[in-house]
Amino acid sequence: MPVFASVGRRRGLHLAGAAVALGALSAALAAPTPALADLPGASPVLTRAPYLTDLTPTSIRVTWATTTRSRQTVKYGPIGNCTANSVTSATLGTTITVNGVTEYNNSVTVPNLSPDTPYCYRVFTGDATPVDLLGTNPSPSFTTMVPGASPTPFTFAVFGDWGDTTSNGVNSGAVNQDQANVMSRLAASGARFALSTGDVAYPSGSQTNYGDLQQSGVNISGVFAPEYYAAPGQVLPMFATNGNHGRTATLLSTWPETAVAAASNGVYSQVSYPSFFGSTPASYPTTYYAFTSGGVRFYVLDASWSDSNVGTADGNNCEGTDHCAIYQVDAAAHWATTSAEYQWLQQDLAAHPGGVKVAAFHFPLRSDDPTEPDDEYLKNNPGSSNTLEQLLHDNGVGLVFNGHSHIYQRNVAPPGGVPSYVTGGAGAKLSSIGGHGCHPTDAYGLGWSYSSNVGKRCPSTVPVPSADANVHHFLLVSVNGSTLTVTPTDSLGNTFDVQSYNLAADGTAPTAPSPLTVTRTASTTMQLTWGAATDDTQLATYDVYRDGTYMATVPREVLTFSDKTAVCPASYTYEVRARDLAGNTAGTSTPVTC
Repeated sequence: MPVFASVGRRRGLHLAGAAVALGALSAALAAPTPALADLPGASPVLTRAPYLTDLTPTSIRVTWATTTRSRQTVKYGPIGNCTANSVTSATLGTTITVNGVTEYNNSVTVPNLSPDTPYCYRVFTGDATPVDLLGTNPSPSFTTMVPGASPTPFTFAVFGDWGDTTSNGVNSGAVNQDQANVMSRLAASGARFALSTGDVAYPSGSQTNYGDLQQSGVNISGVFAPEYYAAPGQVLPMFATNGNHGRTATLLSTWPETAVAAASNGVYSQVSYPSFFGSTPASYPTTYYAFTSGGVRFYVLDASWSDSNVGTADGNNCEGTDHCAIYQVDAAAHWATTSAEYQWLQQDLAAHPGGVKVAAFHFPLRSDDPTEPDDEYLKNNPGSSNTLEQLLHDNGVGLVFNGHSHIYQRNVAPPGGVPSYVTGGAGAKLSSIGGHGCHPTDAYGLGWSYSSNVGKRCPSTVPVPSADANVHHFLLVSVNGSTLTVTPTDSLGNTFDVQSYNLAADGTAPTAPSPLTVTRTASTTMQLTWGAATDDTQLATYDVYRDGTYMATVPREVLTFSDKTAVCPASYTYEVRARDLAGNTAGTSTPVTC
């Protein structure tokens, strides 16, 4: 995989005399400035560097944009012979408009590839005298998908909520250096492919927000600028999904995933929705599909809705914010048991019993971001039924990746739940964390407050981030058999909170936590302390019960819990159950009187 050097651009250049004054005026007005050096060595005809989607064991889709319109060509071959074969688009490029400039979007499927095989490629105009659009730049490379059931180890990346020209909390149109650093590290990560957790191209997912190699400014070229996706896009196939930003057909044409969606009987198209809670009937891009790599089945789901079309929904299941109205409408549109997506997911899960399964979608099962909290409609709360999380849990999905909240958060699962991550920190303006407190299931969380310019964390044992650069991040996930290792990497290249998950089938319960002691530490507080349990595969959590009623789940590293709801004098029986990743449990109980 080629290593891409950082690219000099007009935002970092210094001109003399009147040009300086003009540049300052342009910046003040947030006006785009002309390109001076965008992708060195590339043809000026190229306006979006080639990028990859729709990866399968035998094909891939290459998409790019140009200033001229023609039937364009991808030449490809094994490493060392990158132009051995060619495929030309059947149609002319599609007209797009970026900040008032007409460009042409080209997208070509490269077929007849071999599974788990590296290839390199180049893109050309389809003129009588073809132009090599990459010019003197090296040929990018990719590797096709590991076929199903193959034991070959591989890595993939997960990231979401990016394509934003906001930098350090200020949207001046200058380079978002944290986002640029995340993208650079993605390009060099060696990941086979990437999962998106939604929300790409702020604020509205327009062609101008996506942008190109030449133009810049406020909300211009937050994705395809040379500092951002130009490098990783050439080598890292992405599997896209919906978010609450950019819910237009532009999403579908920018990130085509038609082969993968068709192979799994999924949906990747505009769908007409009726009214929910008085919302306006509307047509929205709808994105759900599945694929298999090695022994892992991946589910890319649509759990999202538009902020501006919620009717009378009030999100009253959520904690203290009307923002949850979009959660409520999404649940009605996508996750009622009669909905097309729920029915499709239920059928595909049943058709793929056993093995390792993971899922990615936008709205978070669990989030301590006070402005974008838990999606109470999707998660499997005590007493709830037929939720998305219950469907995933009951069919063996072992790990979930979410976005939406612009933080990092790792969550352990309560009974009937699935361990999950919030990875919404790839470049958009960050959010704080812990505004309503830190939930016991929050094992490691990072956020940033721009109003006070300080880092935030959950729980208190987590180091406080010293800069927002420590919160901007992506996840690199390695797969080796049934073990997945998640390595979060911040924009400075630091890794943190590395966790491994052994998702093999396991019928053996852990040992019971012992001894369990309960001490009254305040008038309404009972402090529980217990000894660590062990497990033959992997201990996950401890679940706390009082008189048989579930109270809380804490990570395996935590051996205490404070019940602050005791009413004394009274007699209680407390129980702590150790639980492994497969859901096997063993408990210890003790009666107390206060």
